[in-house]
Amino acid sequence: MTGESSDCWVVYSPSESALGDGGGFWSNEFCWVEFDQATRFSMEETRRLHLPISSGNDARLIPWQEAQRHYR
Repeated sequence: MTGESSDCWVVYSPSESALGDGGGFWSNEFCWVEFDQATRFSMEETRRLHLPISSGNDARLIPWQEAQRHYR
């Protein structure tokens, strides 16, 4: 992961968020979690990342800064 917040991405799933009471972010260590525990990926990492399976098949990458503003 990069140290630059502008280059960070997180995986978000609206369906997992609804099912998990806000826990719609992916953590490589804990699976679906709240935003503060989400794994941050660099742009380079996103190029080879396989998105996790979500209950609604709606997992997607979103910029970390956008997630911080809209999904916390």
